[in-house]
Amino acid sequence: MSNSNNFMALSEAEIQVLASIEEALSNGIIASRKMLEERSDRYWVFKEDWTNAFIGLEGRNLISGNDRGYELTDIGRPLAKDYYSERPDLYWYFYQKFYHLAESSKAHSRFSEIVFGEDRFQEGQVDMKCFDDLLFRLQLKPDQHLLDLGCGAGGLSEYVFDKQGSSVTGIDYSEFAIRTACKRAKHKQQKLHFLQADLNALSLPRNTFDAAISIDSIYGVSDMDKTISSIVETIKPGGQICILVVHRIKEERDISFPESRNTRVATSLDNLKLRYDIVDYSDLFLDFWPRARAAAVSLRDEYVSEGAELICDLWIREADEDFLPGTEAGAIRRYLYQIYVD
Repeated sequence: MSNSNNFMALSEAEIQVLASIEEALSNGIIASRKMLEERSDRYWVFKEDWTNAFIGLEGRNLISGNDRGYELTDIGRPLAKDYYSERPDLYWYFYQKFYHLAESSKAHSRFSEIVFGEDRFQEGQVDMKCFDDLLFRLQLKPDQHLLDLGCGAGGLSEYVFDKQGSSVTGIDYSEFAIRTACKRAKHKQQKLHFLQADLNALSLPRNTFDAAISIDSIYGVSDMDKTISSIVETIKPGGQICILVVHRIKEERDISFPESRNTRVATSLDNLKLRYDIVDYSDLFLDFWPRARAAAVSLRDEYVSEGAELICDLWIREADEDFLPGTEAGAIRRYLYQIYVD
């Protein structure tokens, strides 16, 4: 991160407030203290005590205004953008803890077997049935090389090697994820490689990989066209890219298109004039979240005994507040975009 000296000087509460002001202002919302507090739920259990944060930021000349509305100063604006980009919500904080907790958790291993069908140290929303179907579509061969975008701790990358014999390079923005992936794959380094990288600034050799996958890892990119173009550049002619996403249906949308064409990914693919097919996994997804919630609830006592309840509590929270209501209302869809690189 830039401005590292200022970054080190700020408390976590001050960082959260600064990022929250940036989030509000970038969305055209008046950054009143009341509004900021109301929107602070996105930090969940990781929200710090903000009592003295506003005064501290004013004293550093990073913000101006009062409780009715705060603005960022010229000094504070670039810092706020950096902080908001790095840790916009609870997930940055969660993944600082997840890999360490999950690695030694028998409860999470059991959870993964129930929810995903196999314990591969995965943390996403794709079970092995769905992932196997994705691999079938790619038809990878042992002498081919896969790029796994947003690989997490590398469990699915390792699965590809174990099943297909293909080489895999996995990238993730999280230092903790990459560190865990490297440790897990230390005996398979001839075929598995892991790098810390940012999808917003992807810099990999051109025409290197035979295929790429992105499983729920592309949501946070700031410029979808740029990111997908960067991915395409890494793929050899004749290769493929599979991007798997969750899509939330908006009330205001273009109903002249199928819903699968109303996503950010589809819009970018059309902008870039890329050839692609769409696979609708929504029916499979309907079963995923009830299964995940039930497993998290049933295993919670075991998670608690291990000091790892943070993991199951987030699954329960996401199920109750987002995914179960959304899927039951038919407002959430699951799409795979299979892209052909010429």
